[in-house]
Amino acid sequence: MAAQRTRRRVPRPAALVLSLSALAVSAACGQGAGAGDAAGTFSVAVSSSYLAHLMPGQAGFSDVANAIWTPLTSIGPDGKVVDQVAQSVQSTDQQHWKITLKSGWKFQNGEPVTAQSFADSWSATAYGPNAMAFGYLMADIDGYAALNPTSGKPSADKLSGVKAVDDKTLDVTLTKPLSTFPYILASTIFAPMPKAAFGDLGAFDKLPIGNGPYQVAAPGVGPGTQQITLKRYDGYAGTKGHAASITVKVFQNDQTSLTSFRAGSVDLTVASGNDLATAQRTYPDQVVTAPSGSVVYFGFPLWDKRFADLRVRQAFSLAVDRKTVISSLLHGVGQPATDVAPAAITGGGADNCTSCGYDPAQAKRLLTAAGGWNGPLTLWTKQDPTMQTVVEAIANQLRTNLGIADISIQSQPTAQLYPNLSGHKTDGPFLLLMGASYPTIYSQVEQLFSPESATNVTGYRNPAVVDLLDQSGKAATDTQAVGLAQQAAATALKDLPLSPLYYPVNAVVHAKRLGDVRIDYLGEPDLARITVS
Repeated sequence: MAAQRTRRRVPRPAALVLSLSALAVSAACGQGAGAGDAAGTFSVAVSSSYLAHLMPGQAGFSDVANAIWTPLTSIGPDGKVVDQVAQSVQSTDQQHWKITLKSGWKFQNGEPVTAQSFADSWSATAYGPNAMAFGYLMADIDGYAALNPTSGKPSADKLSGVKAVDDKTLDVTLTKPLSTFPYILASTIFAPMPKAAFGDLGAFDKLPIGNGPYQVAAPGVGPGTQQITLKRYDGYAGTKGHAASITVKVFQNDQTSLTSFRAGSVDLTVASGNDLATAQRTYPDQVVTAPSGSVVYFGFPLWDKRFADLRVRQAFSLAVDRKTVISSLLHGVGQPATDVAPAAITGGGADNCTSCGYDPAQAKRLLTAAGGWNGPLTLWTKQDPTMQTVVEAIANQLRTNLGIADISIQSQPTAQLYPNLSGHKTDGPFLLLMGASYPTIYSQVEQLFSPESATNVTGYRNPAVVDLLDQSGKAATDTQAVGLAQQAAATALKDLPLSPLYYPVNAVVHAKRLGDVRIDYLGEPDLARITVS
């Protein structure tokens, strides 16, 4: 299931309520003075989920995982694929791939990284009984179904589509052509694991032996772990980390981590919501922002007959004032959405949504033409302060612009909301955030509109969109693949199963003594490249 493709950590949309005066009073403390020392160490704030698991198939997408693991490829600042452990990733038909590895890569225990290291890691991640949280991302590899039968026990424990030809050559067969496969390989979920992992995967998850620029210091993680130390791995074959060590600290939310930043006990933390605007004024030289690769959207439950008429969906979309939401609730940090992905994503940012403007008069006419609205309306979202604030504003706009008086709001934890939506156990529209797994429009379209995607929670099915995605997967060039995926997005948005609302912004705030702080399209800082003065 792809439900937590959001765990690749698209921007944290938590509304943090700190006053400018409080920040100003503590500004002198926001230097991170007590968080590290001159030996080249610094500390970073993370959510508890970042330390719940550390091995590839369980950890998912995070700055911590990126420090521990190095996969075959990575995504460069320009959104293009860069080879890491891979020397080359090649295919003539986009379905059969030959991956050649570079020499000199080793795990942090000195064991060489080989093609078999990747094959074993991927099979362990995909094997159903191992219950890896991100095992579903192996579903495009041939043999995944045998490892995850709908009933009964698996008939195999190895992916038949992954063969280690020799130490430096990996042959991969996919279930269908997928031109974006080199992008997918950039995820740490596709990182290798050493032989020591497979004797006890549970123990390895707590104290892994990685192949990245930093290694986890003993004792690793356990129940209730609030802090771990990452030590620089000087045998790393890639660009080595700058800091000698990094202290990773768990915080309950972004508000508490920013409070600790102001107090000088953490050097790097996410800034979002109200705090981002005030932090930009208080720490103008210490805030780093970047366009996100995500979209906040208003989804329609197509299984609810009240939303079967396109005009009803168009009415709801046109009744939402996106600019006011951004200016009033997000303090101008964001951009009205007209597509399923922003321009930060290759192929994103198009004007594909003709119903994404603000026209309350037309919205009312469309709803009336569709038969009007009778009865109560429930709006759903995940338990997140900013999302709940935004959905409340949407409820008020629907009351005013569409005359729907009886509107209630329900919020649920993400782990509960997605299954309820997928199982059609909810009624009424829902506000969600979706971030691209990798920075191409194909990723977003596939996640939101493919019938096979667990994050397609609107129930949308359109063979024309599926065909365009299939053609994109088979495309011989990136340009062709992007163009076909754009067509798929435009086709889906004509049906309006969901209404894009706005593109968030990623941001972090850092101590003055930290340099070269950069964040990617997922909002993740590159911990290894950060310098300490």
